[in-house]
Amino acid sequence: MEKLEAVQKVLRFSHSTREWCEGDHAVYFDDLDEQNVDDYNPGGYGDIADEIIERGIAEDLLEEDEVE
Repeated sequence: MEKLEAVQKVLRFSHSTREWCEGDHAVYFDDLDEQNVDDYNPGGYGDIADEIIERGIAEDLLEEDEVE
């Protein structure tokens, strides 16, 4: 599964992660795209995307080896 797909899956099914993302970072589902989930520069969402994936793994929404 590509990184963007994994992030979208977690945001769809994890209310707590979605609230964390929207409330703490003002980042919404539609803000994320294929380029900015891999962008670790200021203004990119690479770090947030990684945290979303880690939370998805912790909540058993994803498996560690599932994400490319």
